Amino acid sequence: MQCKTRTMLALVLVFAPAVAFAQNDAHHDNRSGGEQPPSATLSVPQQCAPMMEMMDVMMGDHMSACLASLPQASQAYMRAMMGMHAPMMEAMQSTDPDVAFVKGMIPHHQAAIDMARAVLELGSDQQTRAWAQQTITAQQTEIDDMRQWLRQRGE
Repeated sequence: MQCKTRTMLALVLVFAPAVAFAQNDAHHDNRSGGEQPPSATLSVPQQCAPMMEMMDVMMGDHMSACLASLPQASQAYMRAMMGMHAPMMEAMQSTDPDVAFVKGMIPHHQAAIDMARAVLELGSDQQTRAWAQQTITAQQTEIDDMRQWLRQRGE
């Protein structure tokens, strides 16, 4: 039960800043006289820094203790998922929507590869193992293509 409570707290810590940031956007602006919202003077990375820091805390010791109680495969899947969040959030800070998408998909695809590797190591079902191998092959090809696309754009 303590693990579930910690997980719920971690989720609240992740989403609370997003709600707070949303309250400062143009659709929720209650200021008068043309006053600029505080977020207008900060760069995107500065705006996201508090959320990124909270994610680091969430993924730290509390989650490690929670993971220890899970089966080995579940631990591997959770680590893959947790490992992609910070790089995806960093990627979303790009002002170019195409670049943000591509940069965000790379860690997403890498997490799929990491999960598939766990299946190959720990799973026994032949169909699941075949899907895992297909996932590794397809996702690695997409990662390579996306990295090439980014290099061509000087990213």
